[in-house]
Amino acid sequence: MTSAVDLLRQGRVEDLWRSYCGFVDLSLDEFMYIQKRLLLEQLQLLREMPLARKIMGDSVPATVEEFRQTVPLTTYRDYTPYLLEKDDSMLLEAPAAWVRTSGRSGEYGCKWVPYSAQMYEHANQQAFAGLILAAATRHGEVLLEEDDIIFNTLAPEPYISGAVYTRGLLTQFPFRFIPPLDESAKMEFGERIQTGFQLAMKSGVDIIYGLASILVRVGEQFNSGGRSFQFSSFYLHPAVVSRLSRGMFRARLFGRRMLPKDIWHPKAIGVGGMDVSIFRDRIYEYWGKQPNEGYAGSEIMVVACQLWNHKGMTFYPDANFLEFIPEDEHIRGRQDPNYGPQTVLLNEVQAGQKYELVVTNFHGGVFVRYRPGDLIEIIACRDEELGVDIPQMVFHTRADEIVDIAGFTRLTEKTIWKAIQATNVAYSDWTASKEVEGGKPVLRLYIELKHDEDLDELRAEIHANLTKLDNDYRDLGRLLDLDPLRLTRLSPGTFDRYYIMKKQAGADLAHMKPPHVNPSPENVRQLLQASEQG
Repeated sequence: MTSAVDLLRQGRVEDLWRSYCGFVDLSLDEFMYIQKRLLLEQLQLLREMPLARKIMGDSVPATVEEFRQTVPLTTYRDYTPYLLEKDDSMLLEAPAAWVRTSGRSGEYGCKWVPYSAQMYEHANQQAFAGLILAAATRHGEVLLEEDDIIFNTLAPEPYISGAVYTRGLLTQFPFRFIPPLDESAKMEFGERIQTGFQLAMKSGVDIIYGLASILVRVGEQFNSGGRSFQFSSFYLHPAVVSRLSRGMFRARLFGRRMLPKDIWHPKAIGVGGMDVSIFRDRIYEYWGKQPNEGYAGSEIMVVACQLWNHKGMTFYPDANFLEFIPEDEHIRGRQDPNYGPQTVLLNEVQAGQKYELVVTNFHGGVFVRYRPGDLIEIIACRDEELGVDIPQMVFHTRADEIVDIAGFTRLTEKTIWKAIQATNVAYSDWTASKEVEGGKPVLRLYIELKHDEDLDELRAEIHANLTKLDNDYRDLGRLLDLDPLRLTRLSPGTFDRYYIMKKQAGADLAHMKPPHVNPSPENVRQLLQASEQG
């Protein structure tokens, strides 16, 4: 296969697009044909894999229908005896990489996932395709160029972001990362961000790989007049002075404070995670470029990504065999652990419905009918605007990040976050826990505010926003006479002190702050302890 950079040098842009992004032109029937063909190929590999036989038994299914009828749904618990110890003997061959994931439930602290050579290569290709689509403004357009500068704010190796979306990406195309990958791997997260932005002041930046919250925080620092920046002699460098001068001129021209978009003009911003939908408009306001969202995970590679219209995400056909548990089946399974939820395929999903995702890895991966624990929503059966015949999805929530109040409403992290964000109050961070008060369930919101807000007024405003965002929450008061929201103010610097506390205790990077929804009692205790120190 001719490399991407060679295709670009030869002017074969159409071939380059087709190689990496041709899936957007598939009909749904063609998509399903690829799904079923690759599953049958994967089943042949699983016949020879000791770990797969532990999961499926010695009789490996011969057809797609038999596979769905006889193979049980699995979770990471089914694989822990072999993967946590990184036992190569249970695989077909030694993996190209062991990728680490956070283990968001906290049950394992972290999870290890083996990537076969073919799986690793395919994941790298997906990451490159995502960047092509993030930069494009129309079908067939490839705006990426050799030596494009990527500012990376994602976690380093052995996390998937470092192993695939940074290091692995270089196997596809000659990008330049700032800070350089070998140097950034030795830096603390904050140091890496600071160093990256300093380098970007000199060199500019073409692509940003980042956390949405980081991009918004940088924009807020600019918008506050730079009071949070620690300027030094570095900013007297001629290239930095020139860039800042142009930025200040542009800002004055528009009669506002300087923003990142006055200094940098990235051709692509790639982001992922729960907070993308929350911060999307502010990223665009600060950076002048719509972020492109991808849905991925260590166990599932890249499942879907946004196209050039920055709307719903389009599924990849050749990373995993995709199944979907309808929401009512998912709820029934949560209520009855002995119940085996039924699944549907992508050509059977319905617009406006929510589903729990189930994946079976292709390319020699180990996960079979695996439940990563995510709920997605199908927002359309096709993208009418772009003529894409593949169902469109958005990430809804983690299946274990739902707060159930009185069995009547199920609030997601996204809903709570939107309710807070709509108040326009300045805050550092928050976490929400279901608790019991006077024999009744309450939603306790622990929040670190940046200013001395009236807590009662803020509680009333968040409560009003929740009633607008969630009909079931609204009906709690109307039908059950429940007013469940409670606010606890945390002292300034609480989350920073919590971070330091966890770091000193040797916590993993992914557990340096409590989850936004359903923190453990120990999380809450430590958070309150950090607040008392303020």
